[in-house]
Amino acid sequence: MPVAPEAAVPSPLLRFTGIRLVHTALRRDLAPMPGRIRSPHGDGRAAGTDVLAQWRLVARILMAHHEYEDTHLWPVLRACRPELRLLLNRLEADHHRLDHDLGVVTAMIGGLAHDPERAWMVAAAVEAVIETIDAHLRVEEVQVLPELAAVVEAGGHIGTLGASLAAIDAADVFDTGGRAPADAITWLLDGIAGAGDPGGTHGGAGRPTDPTPGPFPGPRTA
Repeated sequence: MPVAPEAAVPSPLLRFTGIRLVHTALRRDLAPMPGRIRSPHGDGRAAGTDVLAQWRLVARILMAHHEYEDTHLWPVLRACRPELRLLLNRLEADHHRLDHDLGVVTAMIGGLAHDPERAWMVAAAVEAVIETIDAHLRVEEVQVLPELAAVVEAGGHIGTLGASLAAIDAADVFDTGGRAPADAITWLLDGIAGAGDPGGTHGGAGRPTDPTPGPFPGPRTA
């Protein structure tokens, strides 16, 4: 007689796939930016404008993602895991600080149109912000998402791919002009050959095809 399978318990690494996919796409778009700033095409002005448009888009997406976490995810943990309040306070403070840092770097990238010789300094500032963002995302992935998986009912809508992308779309961050992504799902699939672009190039601000985004980053303990 066959044995009935035990109730499936979702792995913390599989729950909240939407959050993890958004994190992966943010890392994908941020990673090449320092190199593109250091190696401008032509006189540097056109490349600076291109990088600025892409940076602004990623910054808007990141801020919309942070807003979704602050208003929909963290309140659940505050109610169910009050002992995590200091960690959540830190994450919210990180969100505000990153918003400021993104604005500063946006201005620096914009200044390259008039002073392309500062490219190396601007690239270093971009790298520093990217490292801060990556560390912040890993805290969420390693310390917060497993706690959410323990308190959110299976099948809940919070943190799903649909909810995560809807929050980005609701923030109206996409410029439908030019070759920029038109919505969150197009942005998420950006760079995957054949995803909305038969030629294998993607719509992100005229950039060449990037490698297909890899699997979710593994958790780090240091």
